[in-house]
Amino acid sequence: MAIQIPEQTQTRKSSLARLTIGTRGSALALWQANAVRHALAARFPELTVDLQVIRPEGDIDKTSSLLKIGGRGVFASALQQALIDGEIDLAVHSTKDVPTIEPAGLTIAAVPEREDARDAVVSRHGVGLAALPGSPVIGTSSRRREVQVQAIRPDATVIDLRGNIDTRLRKAESIEYDAVILAAAGLARMGWRDRIVEYLSFDRFVPSPGQGALAIETRADPDPAWAIARALESPDVSLAVLLEREFLRAMGGGCTTPIGAHVVIAGKAVTLWAMMAADDGSSMRQQTFTLDRRTAMRDVPRLASRMMKDLGTKRDVAGRVVSVPSGVAPLQDKHVLATGTRRLVRALDGAFRAQGAHVIPAPTLEIAPSSTPEALSAALDEAAEGRFDWLVLTSRQSVPPLTAFDPARIKIAVVGHSTAKAVRGAGFQVDMIPNVQTGEGLVAALRDKGTAGTRVLCLLGGTASDTVPAGLEAAGFAVSRVESYRANPTEHIPDDVRAAVRSGRIDIVVFASPLSVKVLSAQLGADLAALSGACLVAIGPTTHQAMTKANLPVHVVADEPTPDGIVAACRTYFAERSGIEGHGS
Repeated sequence: MAIQIPEQTQTRKSSLARLTIGTRGSALALWQANAVRHALAARFPELTVDLQVIRPEGDIDKTSSLLKIGGRGVFASALQQALIDGEIDLAVHSTKDVPTIEPAGLTIAAVPEREDARDAVVSRHGVGLAALPGSPVIGTSSRRREVQVQAIRPDATVIDLRGNIDTRLRKAESIEYDAVILAAAGLARMGWRDRIVEYLSFDRFVPSPGQGALAIETRADPDPAWAIARALESPDVSLAVLLEREFLRAMGGGCTTPIGAHVVIAGKAVTLWAMMAADDGSSMRQQTFTLDRRTAMRDVPRLASRMMKDLGTKRDVAGRVVSVPSGVAPLQDKHVLATGTRRLVRALDGAFRAQGAHVIPAPTLEIAPSSTPEALSAALDEAAEGRFDWLVLTSRQSVPPLTAFDPARIKIAVVGHSTAKAVRGAGFQVDMIPNVQTGEGLVAALRDKGTAGTRVLCLLGGTASDTVPAGLEAAGFAVSRVESYRANPTEHIPDDVRAAVRSGRIDIVVFASPLSVKVLSAQLGADLAALSGACLVAIGPTTHQAMTKANLPVHVVADEPTPDGIVAACRTYFAERSGIEGHGS
């Protein structure tokens, strides 16, 4: 199917006279890239479009299981790196191969018209799944397909089958296999529809999110290639694919989870077919939902979460709920990437290891003294003289400068128990810890004490959020903000950490601050996409906001911003996936 060009598309004039499309080198990938090239030539006849073949890891190693070589972004990462490095202007992907986390600075500029999204059966017997001989041998490279095949044919032996589409078609004709399951879109694009003996309906065989659609990726607007690619955007298809990928993004916690999602949009109505299975394939859920277009983006993550919890609920043959004993550790053998200061990373290491998890330390911040020591000293002198009513500390990093401070004439408020512990350890009394241990919670607690004439000294890190001082000023406090320390980004990410990320074996990523979000994203570059499928954890609401702004999914937000609080939140999340009694208890 040729790519249709929307008639109403408005694009800016581009300064590019020549554009380079990056593509994989397989016959199907080249067909897709050429389809985009021809569509662009029709829309921009003055534009010269070249193709550049780039070989990702998934094409170099065609024999190993996708799970073995990483499974997250093995077909897209090399193209994304070429975009970041400026080697190409535009990358053409099969959307189902694009990780749900995009590297900073890249974006999916357009999703053109979609080919048939169904899975298809190719068989030398000339019949569909149900009519295959007894105990059939079926080939596929996808665990999603494997578990759905076995739901239809429990007697089947499913064999991992990789290789180019023509290689897999040849296997389908050999006596080694009774059938092979492939994406109908690839067969259609290559002109091989006649090889299909059965199209598998969405009701019983849910495709991979994005299957049948192309994703045209560029550097983010205002890159000229972005404006050019937008000419090929199909709004309804783009929204459908976005919703499918949102379902996938909501499923943090492991790249081995078989997941399917397909969306059809008709006016204001959105139909979502969804499936997911246990990581080991032992149980599966398939559901169909009818949604409203206006609220679908909000509803889809909620439905994914509900399906995940339902999947984790174990039932006996009579359908009664059977809980897994709470002695089973939900974090056992999970691989955790821990960010933040070196001290916090060490504390997270201890807390997670106590639960049987393996921690990959990735310090992102180095703590340094204040860049304005004179201003800090003067402010503390004024506080000791009684010129402020409250001293507010939002981090334990603000405690060391208080060594010679006399707090006799001022009250001390802190945002959480970790900071309170450090304050008490320095020999000072803590007068307020809010019930809700966030910046907003501290502002609300102080506001309840009354604001008339209240003077507050806030000691904050150089890059700390303005949540507390701005909130207090808005509530009528007289606020002085002074830098008490600096949180400097670490220079680079260690090679062993990058290797762990690239391997796709990270189950949990802990972001300890908004700055850690920015630093890790920048340091990983294109490798950030390899964290797609992991459970992404925010230490608190401010970090949650920073992750959302960076277009990262947020699966867990700690109720208490401490190592123990983070671990407890992760225990609850993974316990719900496993149906463990008592959840996080």
